[in-house]
Amino acid sequence: MSDFKKLGVSDDNLADLMLFYVETGLEFINDFGDINESFYSSLERTYVQALTLMSKNGLLEKFANRAEKVMTDTSDIGWGFHDYIAQVYIDFYADYLDDI
Repeated sequence: MSDFKKLGVSDDNLADLMLFYVETGLEFINDFGDINESFYSSLERTYVQALTLMSKNGLLEKFANRAEKVMTDTSDIGWGFHDYIAQVYIDFYADYLDDI
């Protein structure tokens, strides 16, 4: 991702790539089963970075459906992964959820 940032892409495109990375990681987990801790940690970090970037640039609403799908798609994944992703989602989207 750092190479992608160096290209001077928009925050919108960077957020899109970061979410795609997490979404692809979740597909990998669903296809191949449990992975190691560093894999989950990488997805967690990228999800937080993506939502932080979106929050700073007013993009949370634009990516709300995908961010929520990431959260719901982790519901069957253990090791505290879903709990962490769900809490991050709530932390960033609490105001958005109140408006629904």
